[in-house]
Amino acid sequence: MKTFVPSTKNIHGPIIPQFILDKKITSGAKLVYALLCDYASSYKKDHSFPSHAKLAERLSCSVSSVKNYLSELAALNLISVQRRQNSSSMYYMMLPDCLKGKESNNSSQQPINDYAQPITGYVNTHNKQQENTTPPLPPVPVPRSLPPASRPVGGRGFSLHDFEKIWAAYPNKKGEEFARYAYRKLHQNGLLPTENVLLASIARFTATESWQRENGRFIPQLSYWLRDQRWLDAISNEEAEAARLRQESIERELARKQEEEARTAKHNAKWERLWSVYEAFKAKFPAESDGLESMLRGTWLHLHECGGLTAADVPDGNTLSIRDFLQAYKQMPPRSQPGSADCPRFPG
Repeated sequence: MKTFVPSTKNIHGPIIPQFILDKKITSGAKLVYALLCDYASSYKKDHSFPSHAKLAERLSCSVSSVKNYLSELAALNLISVQRRQNSSSMYYMMLPDCLKGKESNNSSQQPINDYAQPITGYVNTHNKQQENTTPPLPPVPVPRSLPPASRPVGGRGFSLHDFEKIWAAYPNKKGEEFARYAYRKLHQNGLLPTENVLLASIARFTATESWQRENGRFIPQLSYWLRDQRWLDAISNEEAEAARLRQESIERELARKQEEEARTAKHNAKWERLWSVYEAFKAKFPAESDGLESMLRGTWLHLHECGGLTAADVPDGNTLSIRDFLQAYKQMPPRSQPGSADCPRFPG
């Protein structure tokens, strides 16, 4: 069995700083932080901009998990996230408490930016080998505030009524107060789309398999959905097709139920008109068992529609029970009435 001594000479790649290992965060968040440090140090910058898909690929996890890990880091002020339109977000490495003293001692030699410089104190020889072959990207200016055009137009304040419509349409009814807070913050920062865009996106996601599975168990809370701007996420062609087929199936089932209800209503309306006629016919016979009532009523209705069977067709002095009379009446040839040929008797 061969063993080796791990060192920076034979192991290359991201390294997790000790102060991150001591943080009470998930292991995925610690790995994401190491990757962001690796990306930032490779360009000798205080920021990096890997996509969610790239981070998910390197960590062998889902994009949703990556977003959750980034949220953990941002909540602890370990990173600052600057969202960019039509591009991946910019992640700035915030100066940790354990390095603030060291940075203040070196303040006379180099200024400290609003966003912290890349974390030092760990070695990555793999990145040093690439310095001569991969030139760093040009610096991207960081706006200190949102541009005026992205702010809400006309100074319109937060509308509770608008939020209530979004909340009513969202299928997961947990965390309403957090969702209202996230909605208000997005509105104040000018990042909230129109109400129609949100409602259409919620309807689109509600029809997907992931939100339909296990009675909506995997539907995120509205606060997370808003905070991560999930309305911008694209749905794959397979999910869109599956959602379309499910919607068509729901519409077919609804049409079937409506048709069945219409038939039942028509049948009940017919019986309301014929009930007195049937009761007069039934009065010509001795009482039958209640268990046969439904069968006798259905047989009489068919014979009435085919041949106009009424109480007048029961001869005086009849000794047959209503059941035997109906059986005998079915054996009689059809009357020569209009439409009787289209409605044959029951087989004997």
